[in-house]
Amino acid sequence: MLIIGAGGLTRDVITSWELDENTKSKSLFLFDNINPSQKLLYNKYPIYHTFDEVKKHFETIDRKFFVCIGNPLKRKRMTEQIEALGGELTPFVSCKVLTLSPATPLGKGAVIEPGVGISRDVIIERGVFINAGTILGHDVILREYVSLGPGVRVLGGAEIGECSYIGCNAVIMPKVKIGKKVRIGVGKVIDKDVPDNSKII
Repeated sequence: MLIIGAGGLTRDVITSWELDENTKSKSLFLFDNINPSQKLLYNKYPIYHTFDEVKKHFETIDRKFFVCIGNPLKRKRMTEQIEALGGELTPFVSCKVLTLSPATPLGKGAVIEPGVGISRDVIIERGVFINAGTILGHDVILREYVSLGPGVRVLGGAEIGECSYIGCNAVIMPKVKIGKKVRIGVGKVIDKDVPDNSKII
């Protein structure tokens, strides 16, 4: 498996990777084109720094990858670049998730961290990142490349639009619709619809 990114989100996910009996013995590689001096993370996980290295990895080792970049627009852009090199976008779900119905459709590249609770009839689209301790109520819809910070609560029937970011411990009340490319700040309680490209900080 290849993780795109080598920052804080990746380190969080590696903890889940190492706790899971199904993954901890499997090879894990990282890609970071921002900090070219670092060759290994934790003296264990190799870090690629060029797209040529990634392409060679896909041709010789494995095509599966997911992206650990917090900014939704950057995550989308990087996902498309890596797919163009031959990668196969793959979801990752921590073994320490609290609840997740087997019937929940997971979009390609969705990442779900520990302590997350997901109710019934939730839709999680491509490239969504759900941080630790988040709770999703019934019938919630997360559109492509949504990012949810730690401890977010999205209550029943709410919908969050593509490439929106919800800060830690924010609460989205039932049936509220959040538009595309919206940024909601830490701890905000949102009880009415929010139009595209809005910031509530």
